[in-house]
Amino acid sequence: MKKYCLLILAVLILLSIPLPVMAADEAKYNFASAQGDKELRIQPGNEGTGYIYFYNIDGNRITHISLEVGALPEGWNVVIEPASGETQVLVSGNPVTVTENLYIEPSQIFEEEPQTIPEGLVSIKIPGRGYTLGKAASIKISVPKAIALGTTGKISIAAEAAWLGQSGSAAVKQARDFEFNVTVVSGQTEFSEQILKPGDTAPGNPASDSSGEDKTSNGWLLPVIIGVATILAVIVLMLLIRRKGK
Repeated sequence: MKKYCLLILAVLILLSIPLPVMAADEAKYNFASAQGDKELRIQPGNEGTGYIYFYNIDGNRITHISLEVGALPEGWNVVIEPASGETQVLVSGNPVTVTENLYIEPSQIFEEEPQTIPEGLVSIKIPGRGYTLGKAASIKISVPKAIALGTTGKISIAAEAAWLGQSGSAAVKQARDFEFNVTVVSGQTEFSEQILKPGDTAPGNPASDSSGEDKTSNGWLLPVIIGVATILAVIVLMLLIRRKGK
């Protein structure tokens, strides 16, 4: 009887131990991302910024992300922020150093956008699911000053996600590329549009004055009027002289 009591007591003790202590959770890896505007318009000699957002709502492991420039036009410059650096991590109690741009811890879904966002995180809208918190990487693209207007360039960013194993090294990896298409544009910000009718001359044409008025159709009118008036004045004057002579 005493043996049965001890057996029952042992079973109860085992059942009372939390599940994570008894056995490790099944690993779930999540490399979720969203890209901002893929089409960028940058003036010669200026800089534009694209964004890539990372989040982790379906995984239970920290996602470590490394980013690097895959391709860019000759003479252009691209800077990724945050820059690659070392992160100190404890893996099952053992200290490990990971080289990465950023890491994404598991997060949750919110029905409404969070009003308070911790420093270093951003709110990301997940279509059909709600909102979550994640991190953003900025891709700063510099265009040479001498580049011609209308030039287009493609920037490729290679991203690699890694998940650490018991030893502290990457047990699982996954890669993905992000592309930004850049068009070099003029610095003019004002916009105007005008329909030119038949016979109109566009402003700046030698046949137009600074106001855009077409001189080919109206510019000759004033000299003709002056000429006719001069002739009429001479005729009237001659008639008056004749009358005085009589």
